[in-house]
Amino acid sequence: MTWAVFIAAVASAFLHACWNILAKLHSVPRDLLRGIVLATASLCCVLLPLVGLPPADTWPWVAAASACNVAFTQAMLQAYARTDFGIAYVVVRAVIPPILFLLSWMFMNESRGLHAVEGLGLVVLSLLLFAFSGRTICDRRAAGMVRAVSAGAALAFALLFDVKGIRVCGGGFACLIPYAVTSSVVTAVGLGVASGIARTNPFAVLRTHAKLCYAGAALLLASYLCGMWAYVQGPIGLVAPLRESGIVFGGALAVLVLREPVSRLQWMAVGLATVGVVLVQVG
Repeated sequence: MTWAVFIAAVASAFLHACWNILAKLHSVPRDLLRGIVLATASLCCVLLPLVGLPPADTWPWVAAASACNVAFTQAMLQAYARTDFGIAYVVVRAVIPPILFLLSWMFMNESRGLHAVEGLGLVVLSLLLFAFSGRTICDRRAAGMVRAVSAGAALAFALLFDVKGIRVCGGGFACLIPYAVTSSVVTAVGLGVASGIARTNPFAVLRTHAKLCYAGAALLLASYLCGMWAYVQGPIGLVAPLRESGIVFGGALAVLVLREPVSRLQWMAVGLATVGVVLVQVG
């Protein structure tokens, strides 16, 4: 893995942690998720005439990834409604690296060293330790945990489909940006259909908390572009634990921005994640 890919993956993790902190500023974080997705899509609608559409051979991948993103968003909303935001969010992030690690090994013939495998294990362990510090899994509702795990699986497949689609058309920014813009718009259309079926108003939060939604949209889009470039240019199985190691930044931001107390176990989790990131890079 090159240092450029490493830096892009870590930057994506930092931007994603910023979005997580931003969501906590809202009284009901789960509601902000839909607003951020729709705000991102509205920005992409403005950009679409400027950047154009991706090549036709990427559209099956756009459709597959968008379907998975809609499934992810719906599962996340259900998970947030049934368990704590912080736990559901971290469980989702913990599920993604091992799934992508296995899929890239089984279907994309990506090789990795022993240290990289150890690093992956430490990152996943740190995520779970951070989420359940001072609590037990039994304290959480099983339905919420199941939906968080299913959301993580859906997002992992969405990322895999995105990588395949972007690689089909060359993998550079000339393809990445049109692909990302188009995928965001298609995902928003899918969420609109899902909201219509559920008879909910997807624009309610966007109207009442426009600043938060658009700030989150900017962070989400920047995180996606950095992360997808890293996924396309580097090995998926090794980029995944780097991108999901945002708790290293999330822990610091929780203290500095939100003034939240962080337990010793959570600081230990941050340390484990840091070691894991180093092992992934050197492995």
